[in-house]
Amino acid sequence: MPNAINLVEKYGQELDQVVKQATLTNVLETPNVNWMGAQTFHVPTVGVTGYQDHSRNGGWNRGEVDTTNEPYTLSFDRDVEFFVDRMDVDESNQAASAGNITRTFLNEKAGPEVDAYRFSKIATRALSDGNNTEESVGSVDVYDRLKSDILKVRKYGPNNLVAYLSSSAMDGLERSDKFTRNIQVQNGGTAIETRVTSLDGVQLVEVWDAERFSTEHDFTTGFSATGQNINWIIVNRGSIVAKTKINSIYLFEPGAHTQGDGYLYQNRMYHDLFVMKNKADGIVLSAEAPAA
Repeated sequence: MPNAINLVEKYGQELDQVVKQATLTNVLETPNVNWMGAQTFHVPTVGVTGYQDHSRNGGWNRGEVDTTNEPYTLSFDRDVEFFVDRMDVDESNQAASAGNITRTFLNEKAGPEVDAYRFSKIATRALSDGNNTEESVGSVDVYDRLKSDILKVRKYGPNNLVAYLSSSAMDGLERSDKFTRNIQVQNGGTAIETRVTSLDGVQLVEVWDAERFSTEHDFTTGFSATGQNINWIIVNRGSIVAKTKINSIYLFEPGAHTQGDGYLYQNRMYHDLFVMKNKADGIVLSAEAPAA
């Protein structure tokens, strides 16, 4: 595109950092995939048989190797366009500049929407497979229930697990009388941190934004929660394939387009998340019970 500034090429690392700071699920991102086409990539899976009894009369027991390539096709393709009159930029003392628009959009819209989509996609799969419970965190012992759910996926190894908790669930865990803690005052006696960040070796991440932590969302414009509030989701990283195919950001300066005397900003993100078919038991969901 002539006279268009590709902000991703020019500020790629800075933009990636902003997205990561605004997105809680960036630890689930799959770094490398094998693309088969414009929309589809495949994940190779290798299966082998185990030992058999050895014979001292010679020979070996031949096992079997099964290699499969499971295709996954992206479907969540999003974009937005903003027009800012050049005088709005001038009269706002650059507040409406491309840099500020990009930073605001990534922090307040793009990052939270990525989380919302991923959480609802994981929750939908857990619900369809029956890997879920419904309970009010105000009436249960979060410590006991959380440990019970971690046990369901502990076979994948605690280092491979991450548990996302709502603020209500984190409060319930923090107030549990099943364990004791020594609280240390930090920053020269000016800061107290009481949140629990790990349980039995599993990383705990608090999702303070309840809007993105729902089993369903409406993505007509941005996103809004339409499902049940989530108490927690425990995810085996190896059960998830999350990938961004396209993340394009363009800025057209005045005179480089025909839509008016101002700056034209365009942003597109093409991504998706999938639960691997052979490891779907690696996710566990606890959702808030519907009101009676």
